[in-house]
Amino acid sequence: MFGKLRARWRFLTWLLLAAWFIIYPAAAQVQVTVRISPPTTDQFPKVTLFVAVVDSTGRYISGLPPSSFSVLEDESPLSDVTILEKQVGTRQVYVINTTSELRLRDAHGRTRFDLIRQALLDWWQLPTAILYGIDDLSLVTAEGALVTHSKSTADLASTLDHLTPTFEDNISGYDLLLRSLDFTTDPTPIPGMPTHLIFITSLLLTPRDLPIANIITRANDTGTVLYPVLVGPPEVIEQPEAEPLRQLAEATGGQLLLFDLSQGLNHLADQILAQRTQYQLTYTSCAATSGTHQVQIRVTGDELDALSNSQNFEVDVRPPEVTFIQPPDEIVRQTDDPTLTLADIPPTSQTIRLLITFPDKHPRAITSSQFIVDGAVLAQPTETPFDLFEWDLSGYLETETHTIQVIVEDSLGLEGLSIAHSVEIKVLTPPRGLAALKPALGSILAAFAVIIAGVILAVVLISMGRQRLASAGIPSQAPNRAKSPLKRAGLRRRTDNLVAEAYLIPIDAHGAELEAVPLTGTDFILGSDPSLTPYPLDDPSVDAMHARLTRQAAGGYLLRDQGSVAGTWVNYELVPIEGRKLRHGDLVHIGREAFRFRLPTPPPPPEVRIQPANDAQPSTPTNQESAT
Repeated sequence: MFGKLRARWRFLTWLLLAAWFIIYPAAAQVQVTVRISPPTTDQFPKVTLFVAVVDSTGRYISGLPPSSFSVLEDESPLSDVTILEKQVGTRQVYVINTTSELRLRDAHGRTRFDLIRQALLDWWQLPTAILYGIDDLSLVTAEGALVTHSKSTADLASTLDHLTPTFEDNISGYDLLLRSLDFTTDPTPIPGMPTHLIFITSLLLTPRDLPIANIITRANDTGTVLYPVLVGPPEVIEQPEAEPLRQLAEATGGQLLLFDLSQGLNHLADQILAQRTQYQLTYTSCAATSGTHQVQIRVTGDELDALSNSQNFEVDVRPPEVTFIQPPDEIVRQTDDPTLTLADIPPTSQTIRLLITFPDKHPRAITSSQFIVDGAVLAQPTETPFDLFEWDLSGYLETETHTIQVIVEDSLGLEGLSIAHSVEIKVLTPPRGLAALKPALGSILAAFAVIIAGVILAVVLISMGRQRLASAGIPSQAPNRAKSPLKRAGLRRRTDNLVAEAYLIPIDAHGAELEAVPLTGTDFILGSDPSLTPYPLDDPSVDAMHARLTRQAAGGYLLRDQGSVAGTWVNYELVPIEGRKLRHGDLVHIGREAFRFRLPTPPPPPEVRIQPANDAQPSTPTNQESAT
């Protein structure tokens, strides 16, 4: 029998130990409440809200590390969280239901209202409560709103100290509470300031229409915590009429309290004033669609695990817009250097700049971009800047039109596509090989024809001379080598064996005349291309074939421009299309190169004659007058 008893005791002992190990962790876990304020989205995608973490007694829990906080946005966890403890103050709304129940007196002749007034005056005189400008304070009674949004408890104390209630039952206590919530809808002077409403009342009859749900909804919309304080004997808190007040407190994160004369309201004061400091939480939102989004905060740690109430926020989110900044319509690749390859013809690149804007007024980072040419991705940078591209043009070897576009993606994964823009790339190559001589081919052929004609004429004349010498019996001497008076068109320096028909005298930058250049032949090219003229002009303002100087049959010289960029000038006047005849002493500019045109024999100066005017019509001049 004793063996059976011992076996039962062992079983009970093991059962108790097992129950202890199972129950102890749950008992050791601290019960906390987490409340969050409505989110602020002014800096979206950065979202800021304030978090209050309180224990089972309603006291604020401070000093939690950032690792204790995590964000659930639309039920998706986010890790980019920043935590900062910040003093934001509190909003305190005191509501006293001054009905006839508060006119009841105790054994010392004090009314319940007198006791409540003294407890509130003691609260407002606490060293932590009298700080000016930290809290937002309002006082409401059945008589109306006495103080609204004050910065000092002294205003409340002075008003309440001189208040003489009427103690009339003209308004329901729940209606008074519902009206008092109007003072919690105004924006708080400091973002994140928590709102506490202290409702001091006697036991209320349960209303027929049960406005409890409306009160809870309005309180939760503004983040208001309700603290009903019952005034009466201890047993009133257990009455069925107290149950609606308990529901109000639990649904908003507050407590139902029984007014204790010996303790006053200092315990509640310490609990509320400790919540002047809140956790400011900032995270980067991933909401990529417009509309309503939900956020919750989970607090975990040593013996902590609590999920906050949910708060909604609305945001307008649209993809970024991207446009080109002054894109080129035409790019001309050209050079005068025939030795360059097609890939090296300048320019070899073109800078493309972008303008990125956000129509939803929420600027955010750009994480990637693509530069697209003719439908193919040409560049995709992996780091900033994402709004600048260097378009490589070395692969475009012929004139074509190309279409460019860009795609950018922001930190929310939204993409923006630019409008397609057409760019014509022209590739102009210099003439190469025989093609480089094509502009002077006509002059070269004419020169060859003149030389051949001169040779033939010389041969004929020599033959005829030899025949005359042979018929006269005079031995012929070796003839001197005949030189053709027709030379290849061009500009040549002065030589002893050439007869100059005119001269071009170069003038330097100081106005000094340099060595004269004789003009021979009938057609002269002035330019910078050595394949066209034997006297090339080395100056950037001079084109390859800049001007043409032609000796006319009458002996004059006609100067014509050949479509040059800098132009051809005579005496500082632009040469017209039909050309201009040169006179002795004219100043000629080929681009920036200056010359003085002179004849070997200057013409006589012009003679001025003056004839008297006759009253009658002029008669036919006589031969003598004509000779004159």
